Amino acid sequence: MVALSLSATFFISCSKDEEKGPSVDSTNINANIAGTDNTVSRLEMPHLNSNYDYICHKLGNGDVNYTIEYDKSLCHARWVAYTYDSHSAQRNWTKRTDAWAVEPFYDNNKQYQLAVQYFNGYNRGHLVGSAERYYSQEANMQTFYMSNMSPMISAFNSTYWGEIEDLVRDVWGHNVVNQNSSEYYGGTLYVVKGGTLQATTANPNPIMGYCSVKNMMGNSVDMAIPRYYFIACLFVSATGSAKAIGFKLEHKNYNNTSDSFLMELRRNAACSIDELETFTGIDFFCNLSDGVENAVESAYNISQWAGI
Repeated sequence: MVALSLSATFFISCSKDEEKGPSVDSTNINANIAGTDNTVSRLEMPHLNSNYDYICHKLGNGDVNYTIEYDKSLCHARWVAYTYDSHSAQRNWTKRTDAWAVEPFYDNNKQYQLAVQYFNGYNRGHLVGSAERYYSQEANMQTFYMSNMSPMISAFNSTYWGEIEDLVRDVWGHNVVNQNSSEYYGGTLYVVKGGTLQATTANPNPIMGYCSVKNMMGNSVDMAIPRYYFIACLFVSATGSAKAIGFKLEHKNYNNTSDSFLMELRRNAACSIDELETFTGIDFFCNLSDGVENAVESAYNISQWAGI
């Protein structure tokens, strides 16, 4: 599928709470309704589900860092969403802050606030990675909220899932500010990431078990361990063309780290956004106009994405 030109469909919006990039000016029946919160209209946002909590993490200057839809009953984020643009793709901070902290959204609801702790038998796997928010110290610190953690098998987190995360971050995301990268320079990469929690026909068993953790009231609660992890990517170039791709990967130790296997793993994990929506039950990139959303989500072309 050739990347779709958006020049006739979009205009540029630069409001404080919206990422610089295309905004919809045509029919969209599944867009989020902004109300008093403009952040839900950003292009990286999936369609919100009122059964879960929407959390927006902003920096002290008001800039959006990343957003979460959180399932309190499973003690786990349904998804996290963020962007790489001319500001957020910069690397002004050079190291992990390790600023482990509770989720401030639940300061008045301690029963939903996970205490800072290790996960027995699992890594504390970042959903929004520490290395994905190096544009400021504050942005990096916010990635260490416990609401952004998922219990991951160590080898999966560091090697197999890392193969896809590194590709999204280093080859596509950070290159939007790399003048030597003509393909991505000046564009915006919109990213949604998470682990499967919702049963669907395509994925009837989305959870592989539970990890016992403590909340801030000192009670033990069960945190879901996803059976699969996913990433949805939408890239809008400086000239206004758009393309999208998804990935889903089973949560396990694959016991093979050869270059050929890892390349095959990346390629086999790739899918269209439509397929990923069917698998996860999440409506990605709902704030695109319907015509553009249907076109970019229906297919993908590996040859259009460097590094796969």
